[in-house]
Amino acid sequence: MATIRELAKMCGVSPATVSRVLNHDETISVSKETRKRIFETAELVSYQKPSRSKKDDQSSYTVGLVHWFDELQELNDPYFISIRMGIEELCNTHAIQLIKIFNSDTLEANFPQVSLDGLIVLGKFPDEHIEQFKKYAPHIVFIHSNEQHFDYDCVKADFTNITLHVLQHIVDKGHTRIGFIGGHEILPFSNTPLEDEREQTFKDYLTKIGLYNPDYVLIGSFDFHSGYTLMGQLLKSCKDHLPTCIFAASDTLAIGALRAINEAGLSVPKDIKIIGCNDIPTSQYTSPTLSTIKIYTELMGQIGIKLLLERISGERTESLKVTVPHKIILRESFNSFN
Repeated sequence: MATIRELAKMCGVSPATVSRVLNHDETISVSKETRKRIFETAELVSYQKPSRSKKDDQSSYTVGLVHWFDELQELNDPYFISIRMGIEELCNTHAIQLIKIFNSDTLEANFPQVSLDGLIVLGKFPDEHIEQFKKYAPHIVFIHSNEQHFDYDCVKADFTNITLHVLQHIVDKGHTRIGFIGGHEILPFSNTPLEDEREQTFKDYLTKIGLYNPDYVLIGSFDFHSGYTLMGQLLKSCKDHLPTCIFAASDTLAIGALRAINEAGLSVPKDIKIIGCNDIPTSQYTSPTLSTIKIYTELMGQIGIKLLLERISGERTESLKVTVPHKIILRESFNSFN
């Protein structure tokens, strides 16, 4: 008996199209000729839709979520919590059993002794660990990863485009003294700091237009304490020529910076304007409220599960890279960029 993939090849369409037509999905946009060709070809090769297994009636699949953070680290980073919530929501919707595998010194020991249909890998890992992950599941989707090729499905935010978008707004409003507070992610098991797209794009873009000042750029970790400490250093070192605005690479850094500015007796946005990145829930309740870039993090998790289901079901074999959208949220800390 022909498989759905073989049938799709005969008809010159995707397996997903064949599946939806044979299941009489009226919402699919295909011509009458294509529908007719699919049904006639299916009849010609005696195609039969596979029967649902007992596993389908209960829990459709078992998926592992490999996190590059341990549980405590994740608690301190709302960005990754939100991605995980999106993953969990889609798993609940599709009756998928989700097994969470948090990072530790013995990461592989944390893998369950059960058969996994697929893996979601959240974060960045060395190549040798990625090779190891292959033995646990036949299908892998990466979210917020350092995977540069089309070997796997990937979901990411485009931090280069995000940074350009923000800087263009800032410059268009007449700012010429622009600061940056950022952080470096650390590759697990190697303690290797990873280059950050926001930092590099900030430097490249402002250098190109003649506005880059290295004195206005400070790099630490992606946490509140770093934002507070780095902003304090910037206020001391540049007290006679402060930047008029700061772009912080995360909301957590921006909130720390806000506190340092307030303690120095300066006013946001009157003396210094500031904008963060991620739009974490807390950003709406700071004083002043924090302008930021909204990244659709829950959507990242949801898309990851959808891509994995397409792979598991055999609907698609080609790897995809999906970039989620973003938008600037203007609140009090940037005073609408005025």
